[in-house]
Amino acid sequence: MVQVFIPVGSKGSVLSVEVREDHHRRSVKNYERWRMSWALRREQEWPNNVEFQHADLCSSSSLLAGRGFHSVALDLIHPHLVLPTVLPHLHPGAVCAVYLANITQVVDLLEGLRCSGLPVLCERVVEVPVRDWVVDPALQKDGQYCTRKAPNLGEDPRSQEESSDGANGENNFGPAFGNVPYIARPHPEQMSHTAFLVKLRKFVQ
Repeated sequence: MVQVFIPVGSKGSVLSVEVREDHHRRSVKNYERWRMSWALRREQEWPNNVEFQHADLCSSSSLLAGRGFHSVALDLIHPHLVLPTVLPHLHPGAVCAVYLANITQVVDLLEGLRCSGLPVLCERVVEVPVRDWVVDPALQKDGQYCTRKAPNLGEDPRSQEESSDGANGENNFGPAFGNVPYIARPHPEQMSHTAFLVKLRKFVQ
């Protein structure tokens, strides 16, 4: 998927170029649903300022003719192959964000930029990991909720225990709010995903 856009809110415009027909149809459907939800919430329509094109950006110079873009987002396997088509239409100083699935694609992108001599600098490469976490109420071995233990500030431990027994405010859902400690740790069985975000910036030669 490739998106070329001018992010100026409701007064700007967006151009989306997608080579896969199924992704193109999904993008159009998602946008239509978003506009509908916006109209229901705000009681006014969002302007139809997104243009969707089913095409290959490598061979779609005519789509960009006469246009200038403040930023570009690329999400495809070989982004360095479309940059010669896109960069002439990107304003000086504008940013091109590239989403890539693995680090070898990042290397291919930077090597392609080095060999092509395009007027663009790589400002940043960021890994974006996704990791599942376990966040649950802590339970004792008998299945009852654990309770938070307040620090003993010189009081009689026995009197403190007696007072805390009646202060938990238990109901049908267990102890009152704030009385149960939680465990929070990465899930021991990970099916993790990672991706990379590359920030490029066009410079004036």
